[in-house]
Amino acid sequence: MEVEERESVRLEYTAGQAAAAKKRRRQDLVIDFLWNNLGYVRLVLLVVALAWIAAIPHPRLWKGIFVDEHALIPAGQRSYYDWGNVHKADNYLAQLEELQARNASWDERRDYLMHEFRAAGADAYNTSHSVYGRIVPPRAEGTEAILLTANWDSRDGGPNLRGVASLLSLVDFFRGQNHWAFEIIPVVGDGYLYGLEDFLKNYKLRANVWNALNLDYPGHSFERLGFFYEGVNGRLPNLDVLSTVSTVARWKGGCPVTLHDAPAYPARIYTNGLKHLWRHFSYAALGRPSAAGGLLARHRIDALTLYGPPAEGPHGFHTLGMVVESTFRSFNTLLERLHASFFFYLIPHPENFIPVGHYLPAAVLLGASITLGGFVCPAPLAGTFWALVPIALGVIGWILQTPYVALAAPLLPRPRGAARRSFNSLAHLAYGAMVPTLAMVNFPQAILLGLLSVVALAPVSRFIKIALVPVAIGALAGLKAAGIDLRGEWELYGNLAWPALFAVIIPLIAVSVMI
Repeated sequence: MEVEERESVRLEYTAGQAAAAKKRRRQDLVIDFLWNNLGYVRLVLLVVALAWIAAIPHPRLWKGIFVDEHALIPAGQRSYYDWGNVHKADNYLAQLEELQARNASWDERRDYLMHEFRAAGADAYNTSHSVYGRIVPPRAEGTEAILLTANWDSRDGGPNLRGVASLLSLVDFFRGQNHWAFEIIPVVGDGYLYGLEDFLKNYKLRANVWNALNLDYPGHSFERLGFFYEGVNGRLPNLDVLSTVSTVARWKGGCPVTLHDAPAYPARIYTNGLKHLWRHFSYAALGRPSAAGGLLARHRIDALTLYGPPAEGPHGFHTLGMVVESTFRSFNTLLERLHASFFFYLIPHPENFIPVGHYLPAAVLLGASITLGGFVCPAPLAGTFWALVPIALGVIGWILQTPYVALAAPLLPRPRGAARRSFNSLAHLAYGAMVPTLAMVNFPQAILLGLLSVVALAPVSRFIKIALVPVAIGALAGLKAAGIDLRGEWELYGNLAWPALFAVIIPLIAVSVMI
């Protein structure tokens, strides 16, 4: 009797419940479809990510550079750097050329620079490989400063005598003015990078440095100013620094600007954008600064290197002096550090940038295509245990300070069955998560890691992966042969690409062979 009554009961749903049940059934169908075709979903995400990466240099993704911090007022002040200051720069240059001609030691050059700083009325200090001064204007409170630097050697390998002469003339010029609200700290470092790095490690003055310009002027004259803006480990200055200097150079100095040492006035076309971004990626993907000014990024200093490629003219000391003065006048109006504009961007053209929202999805899609390969993990504890093996190989490489330990990857033991599937899944989850996370800090490095992960974790023959191990080691040796010493850069100024090689890349090589 109870059974008959139970069967006679009919469940009645409200319209809302029926709609919710229908929606749930549709969701289940979609989830089942995606799960059953997960390999194709990953392939689609990978293709879309690669297409997005290829589209980044297209002008339709660009935006015009603008000054976000209105207090800067670039090129809005009167310039006072005149031909009398140029004459002083010429005199300094003659004395510097004499020092260079007789191959003066650093001690001799240091004494000369300190004497000239003091003669101009600035305080003078020195470290083992740098000389720096301190200009304290009457209005300055001594808590903030602007940095002006020039290295003895240029990025092209020759002496940067005109850059140093420009700096000395500006020290004399700034000391006679009373409208500055910031202390100005001029620095001349020995060599190309290590002198400035020595200053940064030993700086003990009270003032916090907010902004900086680095002068690299090796030739007789220049026809354009090149911007080198990449910092250590992919850090970039606030975009307002580039916008301000670009505006000042064009409208105050009458000088065209370009990225790095490329020709002036590049057309706004895909190929030119690709060339500029490729140059940027070559620095940022390896965590290397593009010029000496990039060393300042580690110390939260928004800095830019002004490079005057050697040419027949028409610009020289006068243009460079006006650009530096007017830029410093803009920095002088700040009441707080630059923060309103972008810190994450790509520069495809001197007058355009790509905001983070236009390129970050490429890294997210690339990371998602890798992460989805890690959803089947039947034995997570066993997979975690096997993950210690490639990590141990990286630790051994770090202890020995050689990446060649990766050649031992084919000799490592291999997991079997459920442990192997779980080990493979955990590798996909780990490296898939790294890509979009790293992209928020260093997009080029994230793309490089993502592409390497796709190749290393691809379901291809183990023999192919073993054959790729010496190829990877050969690529590292090629960097060394090309003059890129990641270990030396790690020891000198903290390039994280060297420890990342042992923490991320060597374990990835080991995982590739083990799965």
